Amino acid sequence: MAALDEAISKAGARALIGVLAAAAFLVACSKEGPAPADGLALIRTDLETGFSNGGWNVDRYPGLEPLKAGARIVVADLAGPGAIRHIHLTRHHPAELFARGVVLEIWFDDAPAPAVMSPLADFFGDGCNGRAADFSADLIECAPGSYNCYFVMPFRARARVVLRNDTDRDAADYSYVEWERSPRWDGRYGYFHAAYRRRAFRLLRDASELLFEARGTGHLVGRQLSVATDEPLFRGFYYVMEGNNEVAVDGRERALDYLGTEDSFTFSWGFRNAFVGRSAGMPLVEPGAPGAPASLSIFRFHDRLPIRFRRSLSWRIEWGQERHIHRSPGFAAGAGRLADDPERCWVDYAAVFYWYQREPGGYAHEALEAPADRRAAMLHPNRFPADKRP
Repeated sequence: MAALDEAISKAGARALIGVLAAAAFLVACSKEGPAPADGLALIRTDLETGFSNGGWNVDRYPGLEPLKAGARIVVADLAGPGAIRHIHLTRHHPAELFARGVVLEIWFDDAPAPAVMSPLADFFGDGCNGRAADFSADLIECAPGSYNCYFVMPFRARARVVLRNDTDRDAADYSYVEWERSPRWDGRYGYFHAAYRRRAFRLLRDASELLFEARGTGHLVGRQLSVATDEPLFRGFYYVMEGNNEVAVDGRERALDYLGTEDSFTFSWGFRNAFVGRSAGMPLVEPGAPGAPASLSIFRFHDRLPIRFRRSLSWRIEWGQERHIHRSPGFAAGAGRLADDPERCWVDYAAVFYWYQREPGGYAHEALEAPADRRAAMLHPNRFPADKRP
Protein backbone atom coordinates (compact mmCIF):
# COMPACT_ATOMS: atom_id res chain seq x y z
CA MET A 1 0.00 0.00 0.00
CA ALA A 2 2.86 2.35 0.84
CA ALA A 3 4.40 1.67 -2.57
CA LEU A 4 1.10 2.56 -4.26
CA ASP A 5 0.84 5.82 -2.30
CA GLU A 6 4.40 6.69 -3.29
CA ALA A 7 3.66 6.02 -7.00
CA ILE A 8 0.55 8.20 -6.91
CA SER A 9 2.54 10.97 -5.21
CA LYS A 10 5.24 10.81 -7.92
CA ALA A 11 2.64 10.84 -10.69
CA GLY A 12 1.00 13.90 -9.16
CA ALA A 13 4.34 15.66 -8.99
CA ARG A 14 5.03 14.92 -12.65
CA ALA A 15 1.58 16.22 -13.60
CA LEU A 16 2.17 19.42 -11.62
CA ILE A 17 5.54 19.93 -13.35
CA GLY A 18 3.80 19.46 -16.72
CA VAL A 19 1.12 22.02 -15.85
CA LEU A 20 3.72 24.54 -14.70
CA ALA A 21 5.77 24.03 -17.89
CA ALA A 22 2.69 24.56 -20.06
CA ALA A 23 1.80 27.70 -18.13
CA ALA A 24 5.34 29.04 -18.53
CA PHE A 25 5.15 28.37 -22.28
CA LEU A 26 1.83 30.24 -22.57
CA VAL A 27 3.25 33.19 -20.63
CA ALA A 28 6.29 33.27 -22.91
CA CYS A 29 4.09 33.17 -26.00
CA SER A 30 1.96 36.02 -24.69
CA LYS A 31 5.08 38.13 -24.27
CA GLU A 32 7.04 37.14 -27.37
CA GLY A 33 4.27 36.35 -29.86
CA PRO A 34 3.43 33.04 -31.51
CA ALA A 35 5.98 30.54 -32.74
CA PRO A 36 6.93 30.91 -36.42
CA ALA A 37 4.78 27.92 -37.35
CA ASP A 38 1.71 29.87 -36.23
CA GLY A 39 2.44 32.85 -38.48
CA LEU A 40 -0.23 31.99 -41.05
CA ALA A 41 -2.91 32.17 -38.38
CA LEU A 42 -1.67 35.46 -36.89
CA ILE A 43 -4.09 38.35 -37.53
CA ARG A 44 -2.15 41.42 -38.74
CA THR A 45 -3.92 44.78 -38.95
CA ASP A 46 -0.66 46.65 -39.64
CA LEU A 47 -0.19 45.17 -43.13
CA GLU A 48 -2.01 46.02 -46.35
CA THR A 49 -2.28 43.66 -49.33
CA GLY A 50 -1.39 45.18 -52.70
CA PHE A 51 -1.76 44.05 -56.32
CA SER A 52 -0.48 45.21 -59.70
CA ASN A 53 -1.38 44.05 -63.23
CA GLY A 54 0.80 44.27 -66.31
CA GLY A 55 0.90 43.43 -69.99
CA TRP A 56 -2.73 42.49 -70.71
CA ASN A 57 -4.54 45.44 -72.36
CA VAL A 58 -7.49 43.62 -73.98
CA ASP A 59 -9.59 43.37 -70.82
CA ARG A 60 -10.50 45.74 -68.00
CA TYR A 61 -7.32 47.84 -68.31
CA PRO A 62 -6.78 48.95 -71.94
CA GLY A 63 -4.11 51.39 -70.78
CA LEU A 64 -1.66 48.64 -69.84
CA GLU A 65 1.40 48.60 -72.06
CA PRO A 66 1.74 45.34 -74.06
CA LEU A 67 5.01 43.46 -74.39
CA LYS A 68 5.76 44.38 -77.97
CA ALA A 69 8.97 43.67 -79.86
CA GLY A 70 11.86 45.61 -78.33
CA ALA A 71 9.65 47.02 -75.55
CA ARG A 72 10.16 47.38 -71.80
CA ILE A 73 7.02 47.25 -69.69
CA VAL A 74 6.56 47.93 -65.97
CA VAL A 75 4.51 45.18 -64.38
CA ALA A 76 4.59 46.88 -60.97
CA ASP A 77 5.87 50.18 -59.57
CA LEU A 78 5.37 50.01 -55.81
CA ALA A 79 5.80 52.55 -53.01
CA GLY A 80 7.27 51.17 -49.79
CA PRO A 81 8.05 50.12 -47.27
CA GLY A 82 6.75 46.72 -48.25
CA ALA A 83 7.58 43.29 -49.62
CA ILE A 84 6.80 41.50 -52.87
CA ARG A 85 5.32 38.11 -52.03
CA HIS A 86 4.44 36.59 -55.41
CA ILE A 87 5.23 37.30 -59.06
CA HIS A 88 3.15 35.60 -61.78
CA LEU A 89 4.43 35.80 -65.37
CA THR A 90 3.29 34.37 -68.69
CA ARG A 91 5.35 31.66 -70.38
CA HIS A 92 5.44 33.05 -73.89
CA HIS A 93 5.12 31.01 -77.07
CA PRO A 94 7.06 29.96 -79.01
CA ALA A 95 9.39 29.12 -76.14
CA GLU A 96 12.46 28.82 -78.36
CA LEU A 97 12.08 32.53 -79.23
CA PHE A 98 10.90 34.11 -75.99
CA ALA A 99 12.23 31.89 -73.15
CA ARG A 100 15.58 33.68 -73.15
CA GLY A 101 14.45 36.55 -75.36
CA VAL A 102 12.36 38.10 -72.56
CA VAL A 103 14.36 39.44 -69.61
CA LEU A 104 13.22 39.96 -66.01
CA GLU A 105 14.52 43.03 -64.17
CA ILE A 106 13.70 44.02 -60.57
CA TRP A 107 14.82 47.39 -59.22
CA PHE A 108 14.76 48.55 -55.59
CA ASP A 109 14.83 52.01 -54.01
CA ASP A 110 15.92 53.83 -57.21
CA ALA A 111 19.30 52.07 -57.21
CA PRO A 112 21.36 52.79 -60.36
CA ALA A 113 21.30 49.12 -61.43
CA PRO A 114 18.74 46.32 -61.13
CA ALA A 115 19.10 43.83 -58.30
CA VAL A 116 17.68 41.13 -60.60
CA MET A 117 18.51 40.71 -64.27
CA SER A 118 18.06 37.36 -66.00
CA PRO A 119 16.45 35.78 -69.03
CA LEU A 120 13.02 34.72 -67.89
CA ALA A 121 13.42 30.97 -68.39
CA ASP A 122 16.73 30.73 -66.53
CA PHE A 123 15.42 32.67 -63.53
CA PHE A 124 12.59 30.15 -63.19
CA GLY A 125 14.74 27.04 -63.64
CA ASP A 126 13.30 26.41 -67.12
CA GLY A 127 16.67 25.35 -68.44
CA CYS A 128 18.23 25.21 -71.88
CA ASN A 129 16.02 27.91 -73.38
CA GLY A 130 12.67 26.88 -71.96
CA ARG A 131 12.78 23.11 -72.40
CA ALA A 132 12.37 21.94 -68.81
CA ALA A 133 9.34 19.97 -67.65
CA ASP A 134 6.64 21.61 -65.54
CA PHE A 135 7.51 21.52 -61.85
CA SER A 136 6.69 23.12 -58.51
CA ALA A 137 9.27 23.87 -55.81
CA ASP A 138 9.01 26.04 -52.73
CA LEU A 139 10.41 29.23 -54.28
CA ILE A 140 9.97 28.95 -58.06
CA GLU A 141 7.45 27.18 -60.25
CA CYS A 142 7.06 26.29 -63.92
CA ALA A 143 3.30 25.89 -63.95
CA PRO A 144 1.30 25.07 -67.09
CA GLY A 145 1.59 28.22 -69.21
CA SER A 146 3.12 30.39 -66.48
CA TYR A 147 6.03 31.06 -64.13
CA ASN A 148 5.59 31.81 -60.42
CA CYS A 149 8.12 33.22 -57.94
CA TYR A 150 7.67 33.05 -54.16
CA PHE A 151 10.92 34.65 -52.97
CA VAL A 152 10.00 37.36 -50.47
CA MET A 153 11.47 40.69 -51.64
CA PRO A 154 11.44 43.47 -49.02
CA PHE A 155 12.03 47.07 -50.08
CA ARG A 156 12.30 50.33 -48.16
CA ALA A 157 11.07 53.00 -50.59
CA ARG A 158 10.28 51.61 -54.04
CA ALA A 159 10.22 48.40 -56.10
CA ARG A 160 9.80 48.02 -59.86
CA VAL A 161 9.23 44.74 -61.71
CA VAL A 162 10.10 45.14 -65.40
CA LEU A 163 9.90 42.85 -68.42
CA ARG A 164 12.10 43.47 -71.46
CA ASN A 165 11.36 41.91 -74.84
CA ASP A 166 14.68 41.69 -76.70
CA THR A 167 13.16 39.87 -79.68
CA ASP A 168 11.77 41.23 -82.95
CA ARG A 169 8.28 39.83 -82.30
CA ASP A 170 5.40 40.94 -80.09
CA ALA A 171 4.69 38.71 -77.09
CA ALA A 172 1.24 38.09 -75.60
CA ASP A 173 1.72 38.72 -71.89
CA TYR A 174 -0.27 38.80 -68.67
CA SER A 175 1.69 39.30 -65.49
CA TYR A 176 0.88 40.45 -61.98
CA VAL A 177 2.58 41.12 -58.63
CA GLU A 178 1.11 40.47 -55.17
CA TRP A 179 2.72 42.38 -52.32
CA GLU A 180 2.28 43.79 -48.82
CA ARG A 181 2.76 47.35 -47.61
CA SER A 182 4.34 47.59 -44.14
CA PRO A 183 4.13 50.44 -41.62
CA ARG A 184 7.91 50.60 -41.19
CA TRP A 185 11.20 49.38 -42.67
CA ASP A 186 13.31 46.93 -40.70
CA GLY A 187 17.00 47.66 -41.33
CA ARG A 188 17.88 44.00 -40.83
CA TYR A 189 16.25 43.05 -44.13
CA GLY A 190 18.34 42.32 -47.19
CA TYR A 191 17.36 43.07 -50.77
CA PHE A 192 16.76 40.12 -53.06
CA HIS A 193 19.21 39.71 -55.96
CA ALA A 194 19.57 37.32 -58.89
CA ALA A 195 22.22 37.31 -61.61
CA TYR A 196 22.67 35.30 -64.82
CA ARG A 197 25.99 34.29 -66.30
CA ARG A 198 26.71 32.06 -69.30
CA ARG A 199 30.06 30.59 -70.30
CA ALA A 200 31.34 28.22 -72.99
CA PHE A 201 34.66 26.60 -72.14
CA ARG A 202 36.70 23.47 -72.77
CA LEU A 203 36.22 20.92 -70.04
CA LEU A 204 39.73 19.50 -69.72
CA ARG A 205 41.64 18.13 -66.75
CA ASP A 206 42.76 21.61 -65.63
CA ALA A 207 39.40 23.38 -66.17
CA SER A 208 38.40 25.92 -63.52
CA GLU A 209 35.36 28.18 -63.97
CA LEU A 210 34.22 31.05 -61.78
CA LEU A 211 30.40 31.03 -61.93
CA PHE A 212 29.55 33.74 -59.40
CA GLU A 213 31.10 36.45 -57.27
CA ALA A 214 29.48 39.05 -55.01
CA ARG A 215 30.84 41.69 -52.67
CA GLY A 216 29.03 43.16 -49.68
CA THR A 217 27.10 41.63 -46.81
CA GLY A 218 24.36 39.07 -47.26
CA HIS A 219 23.60 35.41 -47.83
CA LEU A 220 23.25 33.08 -50.80
CA VAL A 221 19.92 31.24 -51.02
CA GLY A 222 19.97 29.32 -54.30
CA ARG A 223 21.45 28.35 -57.68
CA GLN A 224 20.21 27.25 -61.08
CA LEU A 225 22.44 25.67 -63.73
CA SER A 226 21.77 24.74 -67.36
CA VAL A 227 24.42 22.65 -69.13
CA ALA A 228 24.69 21.70 -72.80
CA THR A 229 27.44 19.81 -74.61
CA ASP A 230 27.72 18.02 -77.93
CA GLU A 231 31.05 16.40 -77.04
CA PRO A 232 30.46 12.63 -77.53
CA LEU A 233 32.84 11.86 -74.67
CA PHE A 234 30.50 13.71 -72.29
CA ARG A 235 27.23 12.00 -73.28
CA GLY A 236 25.38 11.08 -70.13
CA PHE A 237 27.20 14.03 -68.48
CA TYR A 238 30.33 11.99 -67.89
CA TYR A 239 32.91 14.32 -66.30
CA VAL A 240 30.31 17.13 -66.27
CA MET A 241 28.97 15.64 -63.03
CA GLU A 242 32.42 15.94 -61.48
CA GLY A 243 34.27 19.09 -60.46
CA ASN A 244 34.84 20.34 -56.94
CA ASN A 245 32.43 23.17 -56.16
CA GLU A 246 34.58 25.56 -54.16
CA VAL A 247 32.87 28.37 -52.24
CA ALA A 248 35.10 31.14 -50.91
CA VAL A 249 33.59 33.23 -48.09
CA ASP A 250 35.15 36.50 -46.86
CA GLY A 251 38.53 35.51 -48.24
CA ARG A 252 38.47 31.96 -46.83
CA GLU A 253 39.18 29.67 -49.77
CA ARG A 254 37.05 26.51 -49.87
CA ALA A 255 34.95 27.51 -46.89
CA LEU A 256 32.53 25.05 -48.48
CA ASP A 257 33.99 22.39 -50.78
CA TYR A 258 31.48 20.06 -52.45
CA LEU A 259 33.38 17.12 -54.00
CA GLY A 260 31.18 16.76 -57.06
CA THR A 261 28.76 19.02 -58.91
CA GLU A 262 25.84 16.60 -58.60
CA ASP A 263 26.43 16.35 -54.85
CA SER A 264 26.37 20.14 -54.52
CA PHE A 265 22.83 19.94 -55.93
CA THR A 266 22.02 17.14 -53.39
CA PHE A 267 22.19 14.23 -55.91
CA SER A 268 24.64 11.32 -56.24
CA TRP A 269 26.13 9.20 -59.02
CA GLY A 270 25.59 11.78 -61.73
CA PHE A 271 22.49 13.19 -63.38
CA ARG A 272 20.39 10.14 -64.19
CA ASN A 273 16.72 11.02 -64.42
CA ALA A 274 14.31 13.89 -63.95
CA PHE A 275 13.34 14.68 -60.37
CA VAL A 276 11.90 17.71 -58.58
CA GLY A 277 11.66 18.18 -54.84
CA ARG A 278 10.85 21.14 -52.63
CA SER A 279 14.43 22.40 -52.47
CA ALA A 280 16.26 20.76 -55.40
CA GLY A 281 15.43 19.35 -58.79
CA MET A 282 16.43 18.19 -62.28
CA PRO A 283 13.52 19.25 -64.52
CA LEU A 284 15.50 18.51 -67.71
CA VAL A 285 17.82 15.53 -68.26
CA GLU A 286 18.66 14.56 -71.85
CA PRO A 287 21.86 12.47 -72.08
CA GLY A 288 22.37 13.35 -75.75
CA ALA A 289 22.49 11.47 -79.03
CA PRO A 290 24.55 11.76 -82.23
CA GLY A 291 23.88 15.17 -83.74
CA ALA A 292 22.11 16.60 -80.66
CA PRO A 293 23.61 18.16 -77.52
CA ALA A 294 23.19 16.62 -74.12
CA SER A 295 21.06 19.01 -72.07
CA LEU A 296 20.67 19.37 -68.32
CA SER A 297 18.82 21.78 -66.02
CA ILE A 298 19.24 21.60 -62.24
CA PHE A 299 18.50 23.83 -59.25
CA ARG A 300 18.97 23.93 -55.52
CA PHE A 301 17.84 26.33 -52.82
CA HIS A 302 19.87 26.96 -49.67
CA ASP A 303 17.01 28.59 -47.78
CA ARG A 304 17.22 26.07 -44.94
CA LEU A 305 20.84 27.06 -44.33
CA PRO A 306 21.86 30.17 -46.32
CA ILE A 307 25.54 30.65 -47.08
CA ARG A 308 26.31 33.87 -45.21
CA PHE A 309 29.04 36.36 -46.04
CA ARG A 310 30.18 39.65 -44.52
CA ARG A 311 32.45 40.92 -47.29
CA SER A 312 32.46 38.58 -50.29
CA LEU A 313 31.41 35.24 -51.70
CA SER A 314 32.49 33.39 -54.85
CA TRP A 315 31.55 30.04 -56.39
CA ARG A 316 33.98 28.14 -58.60
CA ILE A 317 33.96 24.66 -60.19
CA GLU A 318 37.42 23.12 -60.48
CA TRP A 319 38.25 19.79 -62.15
CA GLY A 320 42.00 19.61 -61.43
CA GLN A 321 41.63 17.41 -58.33
CA GLU A 322 39.66 14.62 -60.05
CA ARG A 323 42.64 12.26 -59.94
CA HIS A 324 40.57 9.08 -60.08
CA ILE A 325 39.03 10.30 -63.35
CA HIS A 326 42.30 11.57 -64.82
CA ARG A 327 43.94 8.18 -64.30
CA SER A 328 41.10 6.19 -65.82
CA PRO A 329 41.83 4.60 -69.22
CA GLY A 330 38.68 6.08 -70.76
CA PHE A 331 39.57 9.64 -69.84
CA ALA A 332 43.23 9.25 -70.79
CA ALA A 333 42.19 7.94 -74.20
CA GLY A 334 39.43 10.53 -74.55
CA ALA A 335 39.72 14.04 -73.16
CA GLY A 336 43.42 13.60 -72.43
CA ARG A 337 44.12 12.68 -76.02
CA LEU A 338 41.79 15.39 -77.36
CA ALA A 339 43.35 18.25 -75.39
CA ASP A 340 45.38 19.33 -78.43
CA ASP A 341 42.27 19.57 -80.64
CA PRO A 342 40.78 23.05 -80.05
CA GLU A 343 37.39 22.00 -81.44
CA ARG A 344 36.79 19.25 -78.87
CA CYS A 345 35.50 19.01 -75.28
CA TRP A 346 33.33 22.14 -75.28
CA VAL A 347 30.58 22.68 -72.70
CA ASP A 348 28.06 25.49 -72.20
CA TYR A 349 27.18 26.54 -68.63
CA ALA A 350 24.38 29.06 -67.92
CA ALA A 351 23.92 29.83 -64.21
CA VAL A 352 21.60 31.95 -62.09
CA PHE A 353 22.49 32.69 -58.46
CA TYR A 354 19.94 34.01 -55.94
CA TRP A 355 20.97 35.93 -52.83
CA TYR A 356 20.07 38.70 -50.37
CA GLN A 357 22.31 41.69 -49.77
CA ARG A 358 22.16 44.86 -47.70
CA GLU A 359 22.47 47.16 -50.69
CA PRO A 360 19.42 47.62 -52.97
CA GLY A 361 21.57 47.48 -56.12
CA GLY A 362 25.07 48.00 -57.36
CA TYR A 363 25.80 44.47 -58.55
CA ALA A 364 27.55 44.62 -61.94
CA HIS A 365 25.43 42.33 -64.12
CA GLU A 366 27.13 41.01 -67.23
CA ALA A 367 25.73 42.14 -70.57
CA LEU A 368 23.54 39.45 -72.10
CA GLU A 369 24.39 37.74 -75.37
CA ALA A 370 22.51 38.75 -78.49
CA PRO A 371 19.04 37.12 -78.62
CA ALA A 372 20.13 34.77 -81.41
CA ASP A 373 23.03 33.49 -79.27
CA ARG A 374 20.74 33.08 -76.27
CA ARG A 375 18.49 30.83 -78.34
CA ALA A 376 21.40 28.64 -79.46
CA ALA A 377 21.30 25.11 -78.06
CA MET A 378 24.90 25.63 -76.99
CA LEU A 379 27.66 28.15 -77.52
CA HIS A 380 30.76 27.15 -79.49
CA PRO A 381 29.70 23.65 -80.50
CA ASN A 382 32.27 21.04 -81.44
CA ARG A 383 32.95 21.05 -85.17
CA PHE A 384 34.42 17.82 -86.49
CA PRO A 385 33.31 15.07 -88.91
CA ALA A 386 31.25 12.22 -87.59
CA ASP A 387 33.91 9.69 -88.57
CA LYS A 388 36.34 11.38 -86.14
CA ARG A 389 34.07 10.97 -83.17
CA PRO A 390 35.25 8.50 -80.53
